[in-house]
Amino acid sequence: MMTDEYQELLNAHTAPGELFEYKEVTDSNGVTYREFCNPAIPSTLRGFLDFGLLHPDKDWLVYEDERYTYKEVFDKSAQTANALKAAGVEQGDRVAICMMNNPEYIVSFMAITGMGAVVVPLNSWWVPSEVSYGLDHCDAKVLIADEKRLIGLENNSDVLKLVVRPEQDSDHQEFNMFINNYSAEWPQSDFSGDDNATLFYTSGSTGFPKGVLSSHRNVLATLFSWLCYSTIRSKMSDGASALGENTDGTVKEISVLHCVPLFHVTGSHSSFLMSVVVGRKIVMMKKWDATEALRLIEQESITNITGVPTQSWELLSHPEREKYDISSLEDLGGGGAARPPEHVKQMDEQFKAKPSIGYGLSETNALGTLNGGAEYLEYPSSCGRIVPPLTDINIIDENWNILEEGKLGEVVIKSPANMVGFWKNQEATAEVFNDDGWFKSGDLGYFDGPFLHIVDRVKDLVIRGGENISCIEVEAAIYEHKDVLEACIIGVPDERLGEQVGSAIHLKPGVELKPEDIQQFLYGKIAKFKIPFDIRFYKEPLPKIASGKFDKPQLRKLFAEN
Repeated sequence: MMTDEYQELLNAHTAPGELFEYKEVTDSNGVTYREFCNPAIPSTLRGFLDFGLLHPDKDWLVYEDERYTYKEVFDKSAQTANALKAAGVEQGDRVAICMMNNPEYIVSFMAITGMGAVVVPLNSWWVPSEVSYGLDHCDAKVLIADEKRLIGLENNSDVLKLVVRPEQDSDHQEFNMFINNYSAEWPQSDFSGDDNATLFYTSGSTGFPKGVLSSHRNVLATLFSWLCYSTIRSKMSDGASALGENTDGTVKEISVLHCVPLFHVTGSHSSFLMSVVVGRKIVMMKKWDATEALRLIEQESITNITGVPTQSWELLSHPEREKYDISSLEDLGGGGAARPPEHVKQMDEQFKAKPSIGYGLSETNALGTLNGGAEYLEYPSSCGRIVPPLTDINIIDENWNILEEGKLGEVVIKSPANMVGFWKNQEATAEVFNDDGWFKSGDLGYFDGPFLHIVDRVKDLVIRGGENISCIEVEAAIYEHKDVLEACIIGVPDERLGEQVGSAIHLKPGVELKPEDIQQFLYGKIAKFKIPFDIRFYKEPLPKIASGKFDKPQLRKLFAEN
């Protein structure tokens, strides 16, 4: 039985003396966690980044026609750290980054965290007023940004601004000129795993975003937990591949198509940071385009994609997919949103590469569950097993009572990867943590054996005449229609019922359907009261927030206007 095989491998890899050995520790707040204890696992991101120098001459970053080895990136990062230090940046200071994906983003991230400062990846989709808010809120000392993101920030005059890749003369210091005369030896620093490392802003669509503050310890707990899981999966009998080795133990040449923003934990942790420890090449896309993605997969022999599920689906449904050799692909990773079960089935049938999915939040540094290999095909609606060995997940009711298997409730997570708290917002922090260190995710879910199923957001159900309707359930049913590319369920106001089920749908190119076509398709698949009453078709992809989730407030606005 696969569950038995999984447990045996987990026990073997966490045994005393093994890399993933762990112990119980109690933090300064009296909360007890499990923590890795092998001295080979570093305590800070500075120590973690040194893993990259085990393969200094390997290509690491590919960006358009540019290529950089691990050593070249590390040297430039050290230069940046020294330049920032000379400019007055000290340990614990916040340094913001706001730009499209490019090599300077990774260089800056490494420099900031490697010198003991706090990196603040600001959402590059924000308008100037939002960027300005982020700079003020985090008390940034420096902003490293591209030209577009520096527009409209005149009021933030106390922030040193560095411009990356300017296309014209700028009033701001150019990044490479700022760092060029500094040493490629890392500056001396003295910080620990409990010092702050990252400050990501939540990608919500309403109100002011909250700053998610994490320590080095929090981030590293995620990275080595993922490495533990991938090591186990590589040795299981269903043939799932590891990040860095073949099933016979030999090293494989691996590469990832980096197609999600670095200001999101999926981009920074899954694609970027995980590449360091396994010597993986990163092929960067500054903007997603399915045709360009297919070209890059062929050209660079890409083995992994870590993006939002809609991206892998666009590759599958691309009309010219057969023109490209994508046989190098092994894993089609997904995160940020659920992948419809029908998509999992079709991807398995049509791709040599196998789909996988992960569940986590910015507040947990993306650590939660993972599902891949044969288990994902058997449980396609599940986001998978709890990532071992440090994480616990329970399902609770509104009074924090733990519910038994199969019962629906709110997902709570306990792990050393959980954030320190919300920056300058103790009240919001207290709302999501209890005294024992459990974090309330805001997601509704249940367990089926070891497999977690996410049903919806606690506050995102459609409540029709007192009946709770899962948006995810209805979306999954719509996705079974062969002509649907994207489907999003929202609640639309109804005088009698309070809410009706509304659906925004993006169809395949050239396809035209009527609302009743979708309604008829759903009869017999889901209960009649769950079938969307108000269906709108859109020629363009549906609007999304940074995490890849649909922008439901924007869709509600569109529904209200038409």
